[in-house]
Amino acid sequence: MPGHPVSASAVEQVKQDVQQLEELFDQHDVVFLLLDTREGRWLPTVLGASKRKLIMNAALGFDTYMIVRHGMKCSSADAAAIDTGLKGSLGEAIPGSQLGCYFCNDVVAPGDSTKDRTLDQQCTVSRPGMSMMVSALIVELMVSVLQHPDGAYATADTSARDAHLTAEVTSVLGLVPHQIRGFLSRFYHLMPSSFAFDKCTACSPMVLSEYEAKGFDFLLKVFNEPNSYLEDLTGLTQLHQQSHELDVWELSDDDSLSP
Repeated sequence: MPGHPVSASAVEQVKQDVQQLEELFDQHDVVFLLLDTREGRWLPTVLGASKRKLIMNAALGFDTYMIVRHGMKCSSADAAAIDTGLKGSLGEAIPGSQLGCYFCNDVVAPGDSTKDRTLDQQCTVSRPGMSMMVSALIVELMVSVLQHPDGAYATADTSARDAHLTAEVTSVLGLVPHQIRGFLSRFYHLMPSSFAFDKCTACSPMVLSEYEAKGFDFLLKVFNEPNSYLEDLTGLTQLHQQSHELDVWELSDDDSLSP
């Protein structure tokens, strides 16, 4: 996992574990990510994007949860064909090939999220019925996705209003949202959708190209130095620098920059 360095004595064992995980991905069509940490989801997310697998991800807090189906990557030619077929018919919908993953809303690389945190901050404590609720919802979402004519490439609507329940964004079982965010304290759901981030630390083209070209050597470097390496690779470091440089000065007609 990123942020959990691998010692020299453990490299061979970790390499075998990664190979076993890659083989499991090759043998299955759908992968559920039900992990305790953010960094624990990074490698499965990379593998799912690279191997074109449907990734169903669930994350729990104390009384909040998030379910997300990762966007399914496709070739440029396929993406163009999909986009052409959808153009003008979807309104507020995002094609399945352009949906983001769990990490696409982040502007920092994953690291050790368990260090210097109390038990309740490590997402290990949640209300007693929530894990069963989320497990049921994520399975139902998977079934709806698989029943859609486009399968894992199913578009995701950005609204649950009746006017948006079109044939393009529903399966025979109803909506196929990108995300389901639940708030148990209010018994309330949101269903946002978001585009894939071109600087994502898990599913961006730069990350996938490095993984597919260098394999375990790339992964080992990420495990040992996630922040600097992943952020430099994806362009997040430059993005951070640009944000620091964009200080906006508001001056009146009477103000001056001179001392």
